[in-house]
Amino acid sequence: MEALIQVMESTIAARDPYTVSHQRRVTEIACAIAQEMALPEDRIQHLRVAATLHDLGKVAIPTELLARPGDLSPIEFDLIKTHPQVAYNILQPINFPGNTTEIILQHHERLDGSGYPQGLLASDILFEAKILGVADVMEAMCSHRPYRPALDSSCALAELSMNRGILYDAEVVDVCLKIYGDTLPAPKAPLIPTRLDNLAQALAPAADCAPNHINLVHLKKLPKANKSWKWARLFSKDRLTWIPAGTVSIVALFLMSLTRTY
Repeated sequence: MEALIQVMESTIAARDPYTVSHQRRVTEIACAIAQEMALPEDRIQHLRVAATLHDLGKVAIPTELLARPGDLSPIEFDLIKTHPQVAYNILQPINFPGNTTEIILQHHERLDGSGYPQGLLASDILFEAKILGVADVMEAMCSHRPYRPALDSSCALAELSMNRGILYDAEVVDVCLKIYGDTLPAPKAPLIPTRLDNLAQALAPAADCAPNHINLVHLKKLPKANKSWKWARLFSKDRLTWIPAGTVSIVALFLMSLTRTY
């Protein structure tokens, strides 16, 4: 299983080095929170694997969207929001231990139901997914983006504190604040910076730490096809994944075929 994870990481890195470094840093933060909360070791391991692969679904997103410095259109943003479901569809046929794939599927869900892809409420979200969601936000805000430099860690902590118990689990936020306070250093600029979906149109500029959160409506159906977007299906056993035709990544095809052997 570890060999398979390393193959997937290497494949993602060949297309987008930033995503791999982001996933590794999110893994460090999520596991530190889980250990501080004394989660059983098996659940921490499931969380570790989920965090390591949580953005795998971005292999189906056109690179020009991930790296674009400007604003995304609604249909483009909806496309990026499909990545948890894409990752779940790719990984679910592989017999990962525990609820690893469900954690990945739910890492953008929010307590008030404003997350995606299912719009789950607090009681329906796995606790590990709540941890991963907080770690993801923390790392994303402290990383460089095409449309802004890295924010100071105090801005990330302000976002988490303001939405404690609203979007993010209160206990998880409290532990995150306890561990990191204002000491979380910003990571180095990525070789190829990319856009992280749930913060792409929601964060304040670097010079302004005032929260500027927007609610995200979960994706209920695929965007309509037009002159720019047409849709194709990739099959893995009895499951399918929707991706934009004409931008089908060789990486995505490789990973989908890889799952047939597990």
